Amino acid sequence: MVNFFLYIIMTGMFLAAGAQETTPAATPPSVADAARAARERRESMTPKRIMTDDDIAGKRGAGDLASMGASEQQVRAEMGKNYPPSFFTMANVTRQITQLQSVAATGDANFLRLSKEAALAGYESVEFPGKKGWEENISVAGSHMVDEAGKGATRLQAIIDANQNALAGRDPSALARMREMWIDALLPYAMWQHRTRDLEEDGKARAKTYATGNPIGIAEYHHEAARRNEIAVAGVLSSLQIPEDQLKRVWGHYACDAAQWPRDPLYPELPNQLWANYMETVSGAGYRLDMQGCDAGHYTAVAIPPVIDGSQGRAFCMDESGVVRVAADGNPATCIEKLKKPPSENLPSP
Repeated sequence: MVNFFLYIIMTGMFLAAGAQETTPAATPPSVADAARAARERRESMTPKRIMTDDDIAGKRGAGDLASMGASEQQVRAEMGKNYPPSFFTMANVTRQITQLQSVAATGDANFLRLSKEAALAGYESVEFPGKKGWEENISVAGSHMVDEAGKGATRLQAIIDANQNALAGRDPSALARMREMWIDALLPYAMWQHRTRDLEEDGKARAKTYATGNPIGIAEYHHEAARRNEIAVAGVLSSLQIPEDQLKRVWGHYACDAAQWPRDPLYPELPNQLWANYMETVSGAGYRLDMQGCDAGHYTAVAIPPVIDGSQGRAFCMDESGVVRVAADGNPATCIEKLKKPPSENLPSP
């Protein structure tokens, strides 16, 4: 969900109207006239700031990749493709301003957090070479992007205000001029957007490479994976109490397997879907869920890690009390012993 939200923010600025370009209605101006007009428009707005490697980082570590950012010509060409004349409707242009304002409102700190989550999902604990410099680079790029989002929204609103007749009348020549101004106004933001996106891809590639190419990186990745798996498994156990209590109220006893759980009347041949979801989550985390001693008054659920030594996750267990216990040594027997004691220790954060 976090990756989807971030991707919407990051790519929404290049939304296209979905319609094909219309046939140009007027003879285009000469190259010299077009260049002069574009220059005059740019000079009348807030001057754009073109990024350089010096802006991103004064020095790069030996492990860093070479400079990545796209050139102004590349970014402008991409924007040209994504802003056909059909894009320029009042609904589309106002929606884009709202999107820019949302990016600006995210703030530097939150934007950095979302960028790192998008880039390093699953590899947060992997300390690949140059990670500190990469974090500094993406922080600088993201800060500029957030700043330019706010400025861009202001510039675009001014363009809309000055081109109400063009939007209402749909005059091809007027819309073509508005399109050029629109791209010019967004270019500073788009440059930093490209830089941020490139840095995200760079960080993701470097983390994955380090997590599979040397023992330290592999260990860091496995530690992070074990933490995520523990969270998923603990979540299953903590929610298992709800359907078990419902079954106890309806049938008078707890249930230990899918055959004892009520089935969906629309799919009577299939096990209960909730049970299937639980089992899929647990097995996907590399654990095994063992249900024991289900009767009128008791049951025990034990989540057993892949290796019973604590190296690939702790063991979790729960009974009818609804209190989830944890065994740091990964041994389910240790966890079950804790269930026999008074409920004095709740589940710690994995």
